[in-house]
Amino acid sequence: MSKEIFISHAVKDKALADAFVDLMVTAMGISADDIFCSSLEGMGIPSGADFVDHIKAAIQSPKAVVALITPNYLASQFCLCELGATWAMSHSLFPLLVKPLTFEDVKGVLTGAQLTEINSATRLSELRDQLNSTLGLTGKNTARWESKRDVFLKGLPKILKKLPSHQQVSAAAHAKVVSDLDDARQYIADQEADLEEKKDLITKLEKAKDKNEVAAIKRAYAVEADQLDQLETDLGLQLENLPKHVSYVACKEIGLQQRVKIDNFKDADLAEGLERAAGQQLIEIDDSGFCTLNSSHPLVKKMFKPLRVLKKFIDTASSETHEDFETEHETTLSLGNSDYWAIRLDNRLHRMSF
Repeated sequence: MSKEIFISHAVKDKALADAFVDLMVTAMGISADDIFCSSLEGMGIPSGADFVDHIKAAIQSPKAVVALITPNYLASQFCLCELGATWAMSHSLFPLLVKPLTFEDVKGVLTGAQLTEINSATRLSELRDQLNSTLGLTGKNTARWESKRDVFLKGLPKILKKLPSHQQVSAAAHAKVVSDLDDARQYIADQEADLEEKKDLITKLEKAKDKNEVAAIKRAYAVEADQLDQLETDLGLQLENLPKHVSYVACKEIGLQQRVKIDNFKDADLAEGLERAAGQQLIEIDDSGFCTLNSSHPLVKKMFKPLRVLKKFIDTASSETHEDFETEHETTLSLGNSDYWAIRLDNRLHRMSF
């Protein structure tokens, strides 16, 4: 069975509800047995009772609903449901507006309702008269009422200061949180996709029959940086199988689009090494002393294959890959860059003059 007065309030505002109920009992002469206040012992929900069902029953037919409208109240979906039920059932509603809220803050929620500012002595006295009329009380002891009312108002700022504050979130902050959440979800989705790809890679590697097939599978699944490392390693191994002077000719001829000319006076060691390579048929030297790679030699042939693959990769690699390389090595990612050859392909070229 509903009690005569239903105190609609946020759980966080228990201290305020307690103080106001005490004012009603001690100053207005309303019996505590006629007041339902879910947060107060003896006036709320019996032990073991279902909270929602008891609230529904309590708000069925009170003579008056007193709502303590605070920031916590407006943030509570349960409180707004109580407010909606009050309107739907056409109960007598007495909303008390609590600072820092203003009339402007609640006009969308309480349009048309007569609001009472809880910190106004005059408005509280008017509320007392309205409740007396609604409940059929006489309320003649005005001096006692005013004394208790003033004590309540004096202690009100301290009570409000101690109430747990409701943190309002701006639209911009809310939008950022939503955006961050979307980014996090996308990151998780990307990681899950990457995990599935790695699982697929492991499965294929387990089924691979030889090291060449394993290498091909790894290249197919590698990200660009890993692919670049692998392709450079493949070419570097072939260059190491060649004398360093032949590697030098390859860099000049293929990378820099320049021809190497033997000059015994300028660099006798280089000239000697090139003549030795010519004797091994790794290079050819024309009558003018210009050197050319012998593309028919097996070792040179083996070098050309990974070279072509690397060139194609560099030509089609993303701008991010080029930028990352330049940041890390302070030089450009290009076969036409002698520093690139010396740093990444054959460090023996560091000691040779270009």
